[in-house]
Amino acid sequence: MKNRLVVWLVAGVAPALAACAATHGPLVLGPVGPEEQTVSRLSLTGYLKVYTATEQHNDGDTYYYPHAEYFVYSPDNKLVKRVANAISIHDEEPELVELPAGTYIVLAPSESYGMVRVKAIVQPGEQTTVNLEYQTLPAHLTSTEAGNLVRLPNGSVVGTRANEGGPDSAHP
Repeated sequence: MKNRLVVWLVAGVAPALAACAATHGPLVLGPVGPEEQTVSRLSLTGYLKVYTATEQHNDGDTYYYPHAEYFVYSPDNKLVKRVANAISIHDEEPELVELPAGTYIVLAPSESYGMVRVKAIVQPGEQTTVNLEYQTLPAHLTSTEAGNLVRLPNGSVVGTRANEGGPDSAHP
């Protein structure tokens, strides 16, 4: 009985220790893609919205929490776009970015894991959302949908897992 307890403790603690030790670079996640058929696919462009970590700003008696900037790279690591992600310190809604359909790497600060690299697939006419704010599993998801999520090591949901075949293979 005591050996089982030790095995369970080691199995539970080892991933956490490995995560703490691996602070060399950003955490790598993905691919994240759009939810099923959110918008018409007539367009050759899609949309990306990234909920990055927020920064607290005090404007007298009111606090605002704009989202931090992030970077979008091509799969061959060329910078595609720097996204300010807020118009001003009063803007708490992340920016909706229009991009040509394709696969991208998002480098962005998360609320609890520092810089994170997320592979994001943008579909024509659809919105891909990457959520790096602390959050729990959305209540409206079925158990099948819940198994199709990309998560941070703490269980926070980053987005819906995308088909890695690229923008043209996700929806026939």
